[in-house]
Amino acid sequence: MSARAEEIFDDIDTPIGGVQPEQLMSVWHKCVPLLRRVVKPHTGYDLDTLLTSLQLAKKQLWVVGDFQAVCVTEVQLRPVGSVMWCQFIVGDDVKDWIADWEKVIAEFGRAHDCVAVEFCGRPGWKAFQEQFKQYKPVLVTYRKEI
Repeated sequence: MSARAEEIFDDIDTPIGGVQPEQLMSVWHKCVPLLRRVVKPHTGYDLDTLLTSLQLAKKQLWVVGDFQAVCVTEVQLRPVGSVMWCQFIVGDDVKDWIADWEKVIAEFGRAHDCVAVEFCGRPGWKAFQEQFKQYKPVLVTYRKEI
């Protein structure tokens, strides 16, 4: 995490924290049960390749509370501006932490000069659109293996 991002998070009172690559192995075993729920072959990832991406700091791991939820993000460089891409979001009692999660992820994105936050999710995420009206659905991704 950049110094600029660390300064921003000092001002945010939230139960969500980013895991530094050097801390990863001390918490990974607690994240795996949650990540197994969403890291499936159709995502193009398995837990080993995800772990490698996190260790190489190509992606970021976020933990909510006492491993109530986890999120994997990536700052994607795109021709029209960087995007904070939330690749995997999984956890329990989402209503308890979604507002804090949104604030932290958006601030991290701003600190890394992102122009937007994006994520894909199951249709149930639509229930949170009333709370976060600035998030608009732009597409739904379906995939068939051939």
